[in-house]
Amino acid sequence: VNEEISVKHLPSTEPDPHVVRVGWSLDSCSTQLGEEPFSYGYGGTGKKSTNCKFENYGETFAENDVIACLVDFECGEEVEMSFMKNGKWLGVAYRVRKELLGGRALFPHVLVKNCAIEFNFGQREDTYFSVPPGFTFIQHLPVAERVRGTLGPKSKAECEILMMVGLPAAGKTTWAVKHAAANPSKKYNILGTNAIMDKMRVMGLRRQRNYAGRWDVLIQQATQCLNRLIQIAARKKRNYILDQV
Repeated sequence: VNEEISVKHLPSTEPDPHVVRVGWSLDSCSTQLGEEPFSYGYGGTGKKSTNCKFENYGETFAENDVIACLVDFECGEEVEMSFMKNGKWLGVAYRVRKELLGGRALFPHVLVKNCAIEFNFGQREDTYFSVPPGFTFIQHLPVAERVRGTLGPKSKAECEILMMVGLPAAGKTTWAVKHAAANPSKKYNILGTNAIMDKMRVMGLRRQRNYAGRWDVLIQQATQCLNRLIQIAARKKRNYILDQV
């Protein structure tokens, strides 16, 4: 199975503003590619990661590079995941035993920060680079061989919004995380500064460690992000848990 991703940078004032990580995850995984089990990513820093373990792999990539994501299901008892940069194969990144996947499908996954990307699942007349022998684009697979991901609510009337109420440190965030995990089909988006700061990781490490003495800066940034996320959430048909005092 193959897909191609082309990278474009968007303007930003940050010192390390552009992040792209591509790969594969189970439908049950979070959006944080490569930061939990069964989520396999390759980033522009030249690192591969799964379950928050970052290792050197391949080469760095940036604007105007094209990354092909390959999955080989026909190599015995394992599934092999590898990547290509501008037509050059970078070697096998991951080998996962099929019994561990338990028949669950792997889905294309991309994590971006201040980048625009273009996908080719096979819909383009021309590929960016030639496809290796034996691989085919996802879109060219028969529908019967594909697995649909979880469907979101059909209408706003079907959406759920849970609002946590309680004193600080009362256990609201813990309950929200557990409730979301216990109801995977709901695909709850947890909205709160705690959830945002947990995603503000650098190489899998929580950013709080890098903000000694500047905690107010982190809180301010997370609050600005939360306000923007709530604006976006109001326009989307999804299920939400609002976890904010």
